[in-house]
Amino acid sequence: MALQPVAQQAVAAQKEQGLESGLGLQVQFVGQPNVALAFDSLSSERGMDAQKRIEVLSVRVEGDTTYANVFVPDGKLAHFERYVEDYLAERRSADGRRALDHHALLNTISAIRRAEVRALWTDDPALLPQDQAEALWWEVWLPVRGDRDAVLGDFRTLAQLAQCQVSEHHISFPERTVVLMYGSEQQFSTSVMTLNCVAELRRAKETAHFFDGMTPIEQQEWVDETIARLTVAPDEDSTPRVCLLDSGVNRAHPLVAPFVASADLHTVNPAWGVDDTANHGTGLAGLVALGDLSAALATDSPLTVTHRLESVKLTPEQGANAGDSRQHGYLFAEAVSRPEIAAPNRLRVLVHLRGRLPGRQGRE
Repeated sequence: MALQPVAQQAVAAQKEQGLESGLGLQVQFVGQPNVALAFDSLSSERGMDAQKRIEVLSVRVEGDTTYANVFVPDGKLAHFERYVEDYLAERRSADGRRALDHHALLNTISAIRRAEVRALWTDDPALLPQDQAEALWWEVWLPVRGDRDAVLGDFRTLAQLAQCQVSEHHISFPERTVVLMYGSEQQFSTSVMTLNCVAELRRAKETAHFFDGMTPIEQQEWVDETIARLTVAPDEDSTPRVCLLDSGVNRAHPLVAPFVASADLHTVNPAWGVDDTANHGTGLAGLVALGDLSAALATDSPLTVTHRLESVKLTPEQGANAGDSRQHGYLFAEAVSRPEIAAPNRLRVLVHLRGRLPGRQGRE
């Protein structure tokens, strides 16, 4: 098979670098349409040492085709070749039966090729840049292979040789070690040895902690950049609304103001005002308008939102309505009617603060 000299070269290079965590080659199996690969047959020899066993690293499905990335340890490629040869030649065992121990696997393989970066990608394909020179933070999932620290150490060595930056910390799961790496696909794919260390690749995601740790000036700069990319639906009756029955909304927030007009802020009790003094409704408004703000802020793509907001303040500052609980039904009815009276021809969806609504199963 054509993979044999490739495997020999990979093992020689790995030994030259003094790597410890597993010598061998990573390959990809491509299953025929609508036929699931029989992965169990790859690692059926349970008694074998973990470092000598063929290992299924990751599996993904695209359309009707299944792809499996497999690590074949040094010395095991010839072992696998014999299964292929036996199957293709339809060899028979001593008792005359066909050698079908691995028939389920071999019958579904339509191609075998060296695994590449994009073959290891198990995240949303749109998150992998088309420009292979574009640097990004990668979420790298490493196999354990009997010695977690050795695999991690080898990966750090190889990533440094590829001029990629690896984070100091890592996360350990029973079968995987996850570490962050910064670099381009072009850098990362310079050596097949680096790929041999990896089970899966995903894009590292920004979290709210990143933005919470900024100074107010930095936060404002990110908000301004987001607003510059934002297109909001027009303030017309034909635009659908999400009506928040909550603690009110502070419309002055720059990420909320584009979605709600002053005339669309209501209250069941004029003495309470329409603003959010409980610090709840405004956050909910941002969630309904833009979803996960971490994703909205981190992207550089245009943002288009096709709905707008309305708000009805249903609770006072302390967050609860005093008095007989029988008035809750009345207050809810008042909250529903306020925007309906102001703009009766709109299509709207009601989002209630919490608990059960009178006469129906209401949810937060």
